[in-house]
Amino acid sequence: MTVYADMVFVINMVIDYMLLFLTGHICRQPLRKRRLLLASAVGAAYTVFLFFPPLSFAFTFLAKFIFSCIMILLAFRWTRIWTTLRLLGAFYAVSFFIGGGLMATHTMLESKSEVVNGIVLTHTGSAGTNPTFLFIAFGFPIFWWCTRHGYYSVKANRQVDVQHVCLEVDVFGHTVRCRGFIDTGNQLHDPLSRIPVTIMEAELWKEVLPDGILRQIYCEEIDIASAVPDGEEKWLERMRFIPYCTVSSKASFLIAIRPDEVRVYAGNKTYRLRRMLIGLRASPLSADGSYQAVVHPKATAEKDELAS
Repeated sequence: MTVYADMVFVINMVIDYMLLFLTGHICRQPLRKRRLLLASAVGAAYTVFLFFPPLSFAFTFLAKFIFSCIMILLAFRWTRIWTTLRLLGAFYAVSFFIGGGLMATHTMLESKSEVVNGIVLTHTGSAGTNPTFLFIAFGFPIFWWCTRHGYYSVKANRQVDVQHVCLEVDVFGHTVRCRGFIDTGNQLHDPLSRIPVTIMEAELWKEVLPDGILRQIYCEEIDIASAVPDGEEKWLERMRFIPYCTVSSKASFLIAIRPDEVRVYAGNKTYRLRRMLIGLRASPLSADGSYQAVVHPKATAEKDELAS
């Protein structure tokens, strides 16, 4: 069998470039084409040792590890030890995943069957065969694409989980609980005090607020004084009117409540806030009912996190 050194070098350089490119994407590192090409060329140069038996020491684990470190440093520079180790781990993980997928696919495709005593026996994997050039040329990009998009799909789902939180609002001895969604685009503030506003569905407050206030929220009327029954004047000092503009550019006022305390549970973290207004909206916030509040992003500020 004839092996062409230039073809081996080019193939390995392309593969190393794609692996380093994917590693940088996963670890959110700046991708510079010249540095990636240089690192890929160094990685591909490792294959030159195949043609020089006296350089067999290069096939030891230590030599392979050193070459991997050099490639990572050339592609992404040195910042700190933890970043380099993270890049190295991602590089090996991507390489093992794609390489393992290629070998598994090749093993499944290389199968032979024979009949022994009337029984069909299938031998998967023929001894001594290696993946062909065409198999690698077509299979590697496919597994590379699957790995890249699979990672971003998992990342997107995880991001959704992080954005969903549990919300508790205390006011006058009542506690209203719901599931909230942290919307980074929510920049609603009280124009006077600059207190951030979290929006909740008014339906959650039907057992807490006076009926007159709820009716005016659903009717989008602003006459709270006449809606508060005798003995419930305490709600007047807790009410705020927040001007806002919808997507359709319709200007209106949002009725908000100043609670005693707001608690946000995000994963294993708890945030306690006293400066937060709760805006009440008549219509549902989520079409599928997955959340009942649009939480202001400042609700998860580090200064409000409780020590665990």
